[in-house]
Amino acid sequence: MGIETAAEAMKIAKNWLLTAETMADKKIYNTALYSEEMAVEIALKALLLSFRVEPPKMHNIIEIVDSKIINSEKLSKEKREEIREITRYLLPELLVNRQVSGYTFNYNIDKKDLETLALKYLDLTRNAVKLCNNIIEENL
Repeated sequence: MGIETAAEAMKIAKNWLLTAETMADKKIYNTALYSEEMAVEIALKALLLSFRVEPPKMHNIIEIVDSKIINSEKLSKEKREEIREITRYLLPELLVNRQVSGYTFNYNIDKKDLETLALKYLDLTRNAVKLCNNIIEENL
């Protein structure tokens, strides 16, 4: 656990982001949306690792990010606020839509609605991954 593991986890988060971007370009929006959630989740887990915190093996990591990162004095107030935006808005929304995106065959979701959701969160996902990556690189 530590900065090396965090860097490896961040590579995985970037791969999930690349998958989301590729799937959105190919108009495969359910996979794009699922991949957006995974990119943000793994980026936040990488951030936890950089703080020497073992992330839980679950998708909803909001509480631990709040307690270990947002309440930490290791980051500037501005960066803590940006992470708070991810845990208060982006990750909860992606978690809600993760199940729907992964199991579209079980849900009666309009394809246009799925497209809207995937495209809505793509830039926010890029920004979240970039923020976590920048914080980790600053700690190298």
